[in-house]
Amino acid sequence: MRVLVVGAGLAGLSAAEVLLNAGADVTVIEAGNRPGGRTRTVRDRFRHGQVADSGAEWVDSIHWRYRELMARFGVVDEGDPAPWTTIRRWMFWDGRQVSGRDLDRLEAGLFTAVERYEETTDAPAATLIDPSRPDLHPDATFLDSRSLADVIAESDLGPAGRLLATRNAQGEFAAEPRQVSCLFVAQQRAHEREEARRQGIEVTANRVAGGTGQIAEALARESSGRFPDRFTILFGHRLTSVEQDIDAVTAVVRSSDGETSISADHVVLACSLVPLRNVTFRNTLPPLLAKAISSLGYGSITKTAVQFERREWVSGYGTTDSVSQRIYETTVDQVGDSGILMAYCGGDGGARLADVSEEERIALITEDMRRVHSLSATSIGAFSRSWSAHPNYGGAYAVYEPGQVTKYWRVLREPWGRVHLAGEHVATCTGYMEGAIESGRDVAERITS
Repeated sequence: MRVLVVGAGLAGLSAAEVLLNAGADVTVIEAGNRPGGRTRTVRDRFRHGQVADSGAEWVDSIHWRYRELMARFGVVDEGDPAPWTTIRRWMFWDGRQVSGRDLDRLEAGLFTAVERYEETTDAPAATLIDPSRPDLHPDATFLDSRSLADVIAESDLGPAGRLLATRNAQGEFAAEPRQVSCLFVAQQRAHEREEARRQGIEVTANRVAGGTGQIAEALARESSGRFPDRFTILFGHRLTSVEQDIDAVTAVVRSSDGETSISADHVVLACSLVPLRNVTFRNTLPPLLAKAISSLGYGSITKTAVQFERREWVSGYGTTDSVSQRIYETTVDQVGDSGILMAYCGGDGGARLADVSEEERIALITEDMRRVHSLSATSIGAFSRSWSAHPNYGGAYAVYEPGQVTKYWRVLREPWGRVHLAGEHVATCTGYMEGAIESGRDVAERITS
C-alpha cells in the first residue's frame, strides 16, 4: 500500500507511524522546512540556553497519547503541574496592576459572578453522553445556535468580569466570544471530564522541558531510521491538486524544482483546512464537505516572547486590558537570571497584530510589558509569531462557530473515497496536540483496516 500524507505535523507523522508499522510505503510532503507544524520551539533567539514555544505550549495530564510519546523519547515535564483557572493571579486594569484579594475589591462580587458564568457555560456538558458526537446532544440545535457572547450578555458580569470572560475565550479558543458555539464548548468540557473520569486523575497542565517541538522532530527521525526504504519526507513541497478514481489517487505537488505527480492508494490531508482552500479537487467535492473546508472557523493567535536581562515581574498569569491581553513568564521553571515574558493575544487582537511586521509587534508588546510591570531591565531577545498570517496554517487551531458543529462535525470526520482528513480539527480533543495525534492514528487505522 502506498499512502501520501500531506503535512509533517503531529497528525501527519502519527498517521505515518501507524501506516509504516502496518507495512505501507509512506511519503510525507510538507510545505515548510521543518517537522512539527503548529508545534515550534524557538531556541535561537534567546541567551543563556532559554527556550520558548511559539505554538502549542502546554500538555494536560489527561493527554495520554502525547505523554506516551514524551516517555518514549525521554522528554519530561517542566515544573510542577498546575490547574487551569479563568481567574488569573493578577490583572492590569485601567492603568494599574491588581492582584490577590484586591481583585474582588476591584468589582463587587467579581469572583462569584465569574463562577456563575462558568457554571452556565459548562452545564450543557453534563447531558452530552458521547463527546465524539456533540451533534447528538439533546439540545444540539439550540446550543449550536448560541455563542459565548450570548451567555456573557445574559450574565451579571461587570466590566472586569466581562474582560475576564472575553480573555478566556480569546485564550482557550483563539477567538472572540461571538465566534464560539456553545455546543462546541459543551463538547470540549464533556471530553475533558470523560478523560479525567476514565483515567481517574485531576486535569492539570505542564510545559514540556525543552519545548513541544521536539516530539515531532523525534517522530520524524525515528520513522526515517526504522523505515529508510518505505518512508520519505519531502520539505518545501506544497499540494496543488488532488484527483482520485476507483484504483488510485493522484496528487500534484509543487516545489522549487517545479511540479510533480505522486500516485498513491490513499491520501491523508493532515494539514489545516485553510491551505486546502487553495487546492484544486479535480473530482467534485460533496457540497457539505466543500462548505466545511471553506468555512470552518480558525482562531487567530499571535504569541510574542521577549527576554529580559532580569526578572522584574509579578509571577503568574495576568489578564490585561491592554494590547498584550495575557502576559506570563514562559521560563518560570528555567534557570538563569534572565527570563522570557510571553504575550498571548487571541481573537481580533491577535488578528490585528498579524497585520503588522514582526519587528513592529515586538516593539509594541515590549513597550506594553514595560508599562504593565514597570520594567527597567534590558530586552535581549524576542520573537513574534502570528499563526493566522502564515499561509501554511491560516490560523492557530479550529474553532467551531455557531451553527458549525451540527453542520460539519460528522462530514469532516468521514473519508471521501481515498481522501482522508486528519488534524486537530477532526479530533475529539479538538484544538490540542493530543487531538492531532488522535486524528492521525485514527485515520491510519481506518486505512489499514
